[in-house]
Amino acid sequence: MPLYAESLLAEWIDALSRLVETPSLLGVVAVALLAVPMLMAGRVLGRAGYSPWWVLLVLVPVVNLIALWVFAFVRWPAIDRHPDAR
Repeated sequence: MPLYAESLLAEWIDALSRLVETPSLLGVVAVALLAVPMLMAGRVLGRAGYSPWWVLLVLVPVVNLIALWVFAFVRWPAIDRHPDAR
């Protein structure tokens, strides 16, 4: 590996370690990246007739994929309440 590539790699590693050392910035970014899609999914679940709290299944690995599959193929309660919404 050339000297330039080694120094560039060392700079990247140093920059990443500094980013991890500042949990305030990393925490804000992580919360924003998690919260926004979860809020949107909660609204979709609410309009479909389910509790928006079901969106917390997204945080559990493998269970989130099963929940997505189930919600994609089950009959939504909102359709049963409003037959003209078909």
